[in-house]
Amino acid sequence: MKALSALAFSTAWSISLSSIATIQPVFAALDNEPNNSFNTKQFLPSSTTTVNGQLESGDVDFFGFSNLDSGSLFTADINSKTIDPLFGLLDDSGNIQAINDNKSDNSVLSLLTGKVPASGSLNFAVSGLRDINLIGDHLESGSYRLSLNTFNLPKLSTNPTIINGGFETGNFSGWTTLGETSIETKTFGSNPTEGNYQAFLSTGNKTFSGSIIEELLGLEAGSLDNLGKSLEPPFPFPDGQATQGSAIQQIFTGKAGDILTFDWNFLSNEELFPSVNDFAFVSIGSLSKLADVLSPTMISSTTDFFKETGFNTFSFKIPTTGIYSLGIGVTDWRDSGTDSGLLIDNVKIVSVPESNYGLSLLGFGVLGLILRLKSKQQNKVKSISVRR
Repeated sequence: MKALSALAFSTAWSISLSSIATIQPVFAALDNEPNNSFNTKQFLPSSTTTVNGQLESGDVDFFGFSNLDSGSLFTADINSKTIDPLFGLLDDSGNIQAINDNKSDNSVLSLLTGKVPASGSLNFAVSGLRDINLIGDHLESGSYRLSLNTFNLPKLSTNPTIINGGFETGNFSGWTTLGETSIETKTFGSNPTEGNYQAFLSTGNKTFSGSIIEELLGLEAGSLDNLGKSLEPPFPFPDGQATQGSAIQQIFTGKAGDILTFDWNFLSNEELFPSVNDFAFVSIGSLSKLADVLSPTMISSTTDFFKETGFNTFSFKIPTTGIYSLGIGVTDWRDSGTDSGLLIDNVKIVSVPESNYGLSLLGFGVLGLILRLKSKQQNKVKSISVRR
């Protein structure tokens, strides 16, 4: 998601619209002037989720959605064939909370995501290209459509083992998804490592902030920011932040000694500069980096991205039998102006056969007994030698 500026606003963890029920548009409203200031914003009925508007040069349209479910999550986007829009989110006092210009590298349309605040109200402003202060400083003129979707959080469940690890169902069944996620084939430009399908996560389009990703994956607040800062030397940026990203998660039961593995390929359009060092990560037991823009293994990509690492394999040994949460994601760093992505495939558990495990324990037991008997025999010989 390309963002000219973004300020913190109240959010909570979210999942993508592909795995939950969304509230469908009930009523489409028309843009009514004058609504070119926050104080004259157009208040919309509670059933409204779509607005058909007309933007003129020097104009800004302000809208207020009310009676929404506090704590629910939302995506709001602008669709237009005639203008290059700029989209703003404001609090109930009219202060700008976030500004979005382009939602991805290949789209000039705008999109915002977040959580409905305690007031149950959302305030948006539609303007034109580069009007980051929402004062009408633009020359755009044409029609647009503003769409708002709100949705509730799902109930998470624990799988007996990793389900649909190769994504061969052609969807994300078994997974919880957050942000911009899709299932791809070899037509993406990078072949799956097994089967016909692979998962793709992006930092463009319907993405969410690092704090929301942390909530979803059960990570400590600020952990993604701290991981990003550790990747910045020798030119650290203390204000660095995981700005926008996507993640997938699966909760499963693991057995001690089993090996969890998956294949991954990090892709990016970012320049080689520490201040915009987008990165991919994995969370299981602890949070760690898979790759970043500055990784020495980056090569030219055969996909729509400029560069990629190529597929690598992550491996994790289950230390004790219990329930584990596997989280895999990708995030922009410090800005949201250029997209990065992550391909994932062949997520699986390699089990330690119980028979071999039992024989191994038996073997160790027999070896221990032999060593103890040998030790006793040696001590006995020493004792006899002393009496002589």
